[in-house]
Amino acid sequence: MNRADLTAEFQQLLVREAWLLDNGMLDEWLEMFADNVRYWMPVRTDLQRGKEDFARKHLVAHIDDDKAGLVTRVRRMQSGDTFTEEPPPRTRHLITNILVVESDETSAKVVSNFLLFRSHTTMEDILLIGCREDRWRRVNSRWQIEERLIVLDHKSVKVLSMLF
Repeated sequence: MNRADLTAEFQQLLVREAWLLDNGMLDEWLEMFADNVRYWMPVRTDLQRGKEDFARKHLVAHIDDDKAGLVTRVRRMQSGDTFTEEPPPRTRHLITNILVVESDETSAKVVSNFLLFRSHTTMEDILLIGCREDRWRRVNSRWQIEERLIVLDHKSVKVLSMLF
């Protein structure tokens, strides 16, 4: 598959993922992740451009979940017992600047930017901007996310019950 077709395929996958999240289809969203996934958002420090090293796997993180952690996070959101999720918030995920950085027949590294809007009756509206670096693996002719690195462009974050 050529790079343009592969980029179009990942664009569709990421747009579908955003649609699933915005429409509360969290069980279907979970199916996009491999059983061995790492889903993490390290705490950023103010360093010179290009000096951040997210390759270090043991950075302090706002979120650092495996598949079981993601399932727990989703079940808590679906339970009705979390005041930040009842009534369900309005969310909008915008995904842009999708780029397939490397790929072969069974794996790909895909980067993208996101803008996440969240509105809920119990708190101020939230707007988050950042980028994601995803490592995908083709399993039984279907792409799944094996690792998602989420990098926020904010110095501080008020609420992290959201999914990126």
